[in-house]
Amino acid sequence: MILPERSCKGIDKEKFLNKLIDEELILREAQQLNLHEKEDYKNRVEAFKRELLVDLYFQQYLKERNTEENQKKYYEEKKEKYTSPEMVRISIILVKKEDEAREILKKVQEGEDFAKLAEKYSKDSSAKKGGDVGFRAKKALRKEFVDAAFSMKTMAISNPIKTGDGYFIIKVTDHQKERIATFEEVEPKIASEYMNKILAERISELRNAVNIRIDSSELKNLKIE
Repeated sequence: MILPERSCKGIDKEKFLNKLIDEELILREAQQLNLHEKEDYKNRVEAFKRELLVDLYFQQYLKERNTEENQKKYYEEKKEKYTSPEMVRISIILVKKEDEAREILKKVQEGEDFAKLAEKYSKDSSAKKGGDVGFRAKKALRKEFVDAAFSMKTMAISNPIKTGDGYFIIKVTDHQKERIATFEEVEPKIASEYMNKILAERISELRNAVNIRIDSSELKNLKIE
């Protein structure tokens, strides 16, 4: 047996060959036992033929329709779906008392490193990361400091903000505007979505073209093996 050169890359040829030998030996043993004449074997072969034929039909149908050109048209129609919201990246320091928050704020304003102060004083779980909580959209931020975080300039520091957990000091370290992902960025997702869409539409067309009636009484007696 000669495999295409590309198919051989990364294959342990000796292991592959031994697998073929083992299968051939088992196949001969199965034939001697006449397993290929049994009804169970024939039923499985027929089931496999059905699955293979359906699979080949879908492959051909998709090859003709799930093209990059059609995917791009679908993307243009659904472009708003792939919008990333405006987000800010923030670091925070949480303390229990307002006077403590103001003392820390003064240290920051005097030039001390925000991240080191967060590690030392913050009661939030982000303290070990210097207070960094990553990028957050408005809906993922505490309502008490959404307005402040999204109105601040990059690298700006907020005044202490009171919440039910204590007082927060916020530092905005980055800001991303709302944007729509390009086709190239979401191409794998588009290809999958468009494939599912056109297959569902085709199946719907085929079902609508015939008269299908399911007998509920017969359905109860249906056996699935």
